[in-house]
Amino acid sequence: MDWTRVPVVVGAGQLTNRDENPVAAPNPFELMESVARRAVADTGSTLADLTHLFMVHSLSLRHGDPAPELARRLGAHRAQARCSGMGGSIPQWLVNRAAELIAAGGQPRVLIAGAEALATRRRARKQGIELDWPSSEGWPDTWPPLEADMGLHPVESAHGLAQATTMYALVESAVAHGAGHDPATHSAAIGDLMARFNAVAVANPVSWFPTPRDAREIMTVTPDNRMIYFPYPKYVNAVMDVDMAAAIVVTDAATARSWGLAPDEVVYLSGWADAHDLWYLSERPVLHRSPALTECARRALESAKVTMDEVAGLDLYACFPSSVEVARDSFDIAPDDPRPLTLTGGLPYHGGPGSNYVTHSIANTFQWLRAGHGEHALVHGNGYYLTKHSLGLYSRRVPDEEPKPPEKLQEHVDGMADALVVEETVETGTTGTVVAYTAPFDRERGPQAAIGLVDMDGRRTVARADHTLTTELLGHDGIGTRVVLGTSDKGNTMRGA
Repeated sequence: MDWTRVPVVVGAGQLTNRDENPVAAPNPFELMESVARRAVADTGSTLADLTHLFMVHSLSLRHGDPAPELARRLGAHRAQARCSGMGGSIPQWLVNRAAELIAAGGQPRVLIAGAEALATRRRARKQGIELDWPSSEGWPDTWPPLEADMGLHPVESAHGLAQATTMYALVESAVAHGAGHDPATHSAAIGDLMARFNAVAVANPVSWFPTPRDAREIMTVTPDNRMIYFPYPKYVNAVMDVDMAAAIVVTDAATARSWGLAPDEVVYLSGWADAHDLWYLSERPVLHRSPALTECARRALESAKVTMDEVAGLDLYACFPSSVEVARDSFDIAPDDPRPLTLTGGLPYHGGPGSNYVTHSIANTFQWLRAGHGEHALVHGNGYYLTKHSLGLYSRRVPDEEPKPPEKLQEHVDGMADALVVEETVETGTTGTVVAYTAPFDRERGPQAAIGLVDMDGRRTVARADHTLTTELLGHDGIGTRVVLGTSDKGNTMRGA
């Protein structure tokens, strides 16, 4: 075994700022400094030893060159400093890039850190306070570059599907149909699932919302828990206005040993994979499963010579329930499987610090495994609209051989893909079948026009329903409903056939 080619996580740090005074609250650089020092504290190394600093993109910062600035503040003068692009998959993606450097024999010492202080920014704006935070002109030069197309088709945008809540709620209808659930049965299933996440968040001292809620409370619509997009009330939606930071340190097993760390003081990255599904949700023939995730899991597990049954815990990306359900079902994990599906708590309860949530996931996985709760744990990062996926299989057990990056995985996933044609406009009178739907809710007026994804003999479009069809779709499992399409000055329309 060449221990210089075995990637390990050796340290982690997390922090939540609860100071509600915008003037006194730490800025994102200060938050990242704190967690970086915590992550390095138990490694036997120093920040000056770092060869790489990967900073997760921060929505809170207004700084054109933040990664080198963070390296300067940390005294990591030899580190190659790079800022990431955006997306919930990014932290695991960065770990996977560090693992590739290690697999190539480079013996890097990598810090991955990120922070958001959107709650402080919101409070400052509300109070008319201008924050005296470090800033510079321009946008950061991110790696990979920020994508101009973030996975939203023009017809999706034109019909009100730009918000993440809308897209994930749309997928939820396909999940419910796949499970054979009517709305009441599926609402109860969502409540049971998310209550499990809430319980983990309540026990997590870093959580932003450690308020215990049972399944009934999570899904019961009240003035404090209003319906946002059917079937999602407020308590199952990701919350990004938080002040949180997390960091981890990744290196190779030989370097960890040279720092004095014993084999049971590190966690091994025994398998990893990244892939994306068809770029637009409307193109995907099946919405409630992810071919990319299925293949990522297969490759990561094969690399480690581990089966899914041997994975003791998972941290599935949980911005909304459908993200968890699609991952769970793509891994063929039963809904009643007793294994934890989160070690963190989920973005609605732990809090969703922009692109950095999964850094918390990895930090918690590191601590969970070191505490002896299991031999293997799987972490999932999800970017955009269930589009980009990154997986890491973390292990307490020393691998039998050096892990290797998966080869030609994206090519394989692309080869399986069969994208449907998506049309922005339709001919009036065209008939089709609803394959997914949701509806926005007005705080005062209740449900507004349902938004549906419609199949027209292998072609797809998006349309808004009339009042009668909206009522029908929300009253039962509406997938399979035949509709007649039309046009208006607001886009495509649909009514019952």
